[in-house]
Amino acid sequence: MRRFGDSAGKGALQLKDIAVSADGKRVAVADAAYGTRLLNAGDLSDAGTPYQALPEGARSSAVAFSGDGKYVARGAASTGSTADLLVQPADPADGVTPFEFAFEGPLDGNRVVPRGLDWSKDGKRLFAVTTSTAGSEYWLHIIQPPAAQYDSRFTGALTTTPSRPVVGEPLGIRGRLELDGPAPAEPVKVAAVRKDADGTQEVAAAKVAADGSFTVLDVPDRLGEATYTLRFLGDVTHRPAEDVTVTVDVAKAATAIELTAPAEATRAGGVEITGSLTGQGRALPAGIELKVTRTDRLGATGELTAARVAADGTFKIKDLPGKKGRTVYAVSYEGDALHEGSSARATVKITG
Repeated sequence: MRRFGDSAGKGALQLKDIAVSADGKRVAVADAAYGTRLLNAGDLSDAGTPYQALPEGARSSAVAFSGDGKYVARGAASTGSTADLLVQPADPADGVTPFEFAFEGPLDGNRVVPRGLDWSKDGKRLFAVTTSTAGSEYWLHIIQPPAAQYDSRFTGALTTTPSRPVVGEPLGIRGRLELDGPAPAEPVKVAAVRKDADGTQEVAAAKVAADGSFTVLDVPDRLGEATYTLRFLGDVTHRPAEDVTVTVDVAKAATAIELTAPAEATRAGGVEITGSLTGQGRALPAGIELKVTRTDRLGATGELTAARVAADGTFKIKDLPGKKGRTVYAVSYEGDALHEGSSARATVKITG
């Protein structure tokens, strides 16, 4: 014997329905105040593994085990699109996501009535009685149990493209999902999340091709280590796969400087060099100034006025060199929080 309520009656069951499992070892109770309670038949103690909670806002109203012991149906009273009926394996340790049914509207009723569920003897049909919010009308529904479910698994190693991901550039994570049993009627999807120093972020799900291949796409937005967890949550005929992970080190995006300089110039006419600064990933910040140095034929190096980069990435360098001979101009960008630095050189022969 087990007492659920205290001396004041608090905590007592709001009993709507009760069912015994096919093997007689478990008792399921539809408790409107608690949800679906699963008890050991011997002493009515709580079973070690309970059923997952009903959807938020749903109040338990009915429960029934199939005669073959495979399934349990759990009915509820809820509003709107919240599920009123869940059908799942009778063993709560199975972990398969329940099949949910929401009854709403004038043709379906709005909730499962207390004691409103029962199975056919062969376990192939579930009968559910629903009623309107006012409780003045009733509907009888015949529901097929879930189809047989097969295993699924990720196979092989996950690969990334590019192998060295950078901030602000697309990253592809390729893998393969293997599904036992019949092919799904519609393409299944692989879900993914990214965990980095900013926390956990969902990544757009990827469709799985007929051969099982898939590519998850993401654009990492911060430097450092990022771990991607890929999940297949199952479908009508397939159980969820064990999660797989891959960790990448997201680097700064590369930059490049290109220079166009004359092969020869005179001291009187001066030197004009044009160039461009480009970068991968996120857009380069505005107002960049590039360091410019000049080294003459004797090895003397001096710093010139910084070259300011325009919005389109271009810049100009003008100089009046003081010595004749081979002169080297070096232009460099020190980089920023998201971009690597870069440099380039141009050699001009100064005459006259």
